[in-house]
Amino acid sequence: MKQKAIFNEKTLGEVHGPYVQGTKYRDLFFTTQIATLQNGDIISLDPYEQALQTLRNAELALKEVGGTLADVLTCRIYLTDMNDYAAVNKAYRELMPNDPFPTRACVQVAGMIPEVKVEMEFICSVPE
Repeated sequence: MKQKAIFNEKTLGEVHGPYVQGTKYRDLFFTTQIATLQNGDIISLDPYEQALQTLRNAELALKEVGGTLADVLTCRIYLTDMNDYAAVNKAYRELMPNDPFPTRACVQVAGMIPEVKVEMEFICSVPE
């Protein structure tokens, strides 16, 4: 299986574990993002701001393989608090192309990295 790992610290910031920021296999692209800035800091504790930055990070990762958010097939959203659902939806509606929206799941998790309230996982189709 030939796949291409995306690892661009200049664009997406430093990773803090044994993973890459995205994987491209044929026309599929997989990426999981949180609300980190290029310097590795979390943008804010506000769930709306975290959702916006998470989507922007996904957009940057997609750009590395010639894609855009319009190429997202499905998105899984992980929240530490379902009370943040409306704020995350607001950000999602603002940045995610909606013709149509991709399929999506949103679940609450027990916890994540400290200060992270939102994490999103994307499966995309980006032509080779």
